[in-house]
Formats: sequence, structure tokens, C-alpha cells
Amino acid sequence: MGDVPPPFDALWFQLLIGFVVGITLGSFITMLSYRLPRKLSIVLPPSSCPQCRAPLKVRDLVPVFSWLITGGKCSQCGAKIGRRYLLIELITGIMSAIAFGVIGFRWELAVVLIFIVTLVTFLTICFEKKQK
Repeated sequence: MGDVPPPFDALWFQLLIGFVVGITLGSFITMLSYRLPRKLSIVLPPSSCPQCRAPLKVRDLVPVFSWLITGGKCSQCGAKIGRRYLLIELITGIMSAIAFGVIGFRWELAVVLIFIVTLVTFLTICFEKKQK
């Protein structure tokens, strides 16, 4: 990586940033995989509880941590929030961390991240459609 200054050249840093970017993308994928098959807008309305329809607050939108802190329940009505959100975020976080670690901070990384988002979204939609 010669021309990349510290700490950006450190593998631990690339993995950490990759995981954070990945869980954020995973959160986006959970929204896409829920809304696209239902032909809902991916822009509006903002995310809400599927049970009580209460809009999610900022504290409810932190990937992985919000689910863990609330125990997988809506902070408004207490309805159970499926593990799909946590699993998709974690899987995408791990895949992205690996991509960051292997590719580093190069333009090719953007192409791989787009591929990861597309792949995980597609597989999630297919899996959930098959479950019905």
C-alpha cells in the first residue's frame, strides 16, 4: 500500500472501517429487501416499526447496536423485531470488512461494495420469497 499514510495502511484499521461501512450498508439492505418486493418507495416514508408504524428515532437506526440494546424489540410498542435485521447487517459487515482488508482503500472497493449490496439484497429477497 506504500502511498497510504498510517493508520489507513494498517489491516486492523481497514477491517474496522470495513465492518462499520458494512453494517451501515446492511441496514440499507434490510430496507431495500423489505420495500422492493412490496413495491414501496425506498426514499419515503422514513423507516418505522412494521407493527405500530411509529417512526424510528435516530437511536433506533444504529446498525447492530440498536437491535442488541433493545433486545430485538420496538422501542415504542415492544413488538418483536426479526433477527433478519441483525443477521443481514452482520453478514454485510463481515463481507465488507473482508473486501476492505483484501482490496484496501482503492477505487475497486466501490465496485465490490456495490456488488455486495446487490448480492445480499437479491439473496435476501429470494430467500424470504421462498419462505412464504
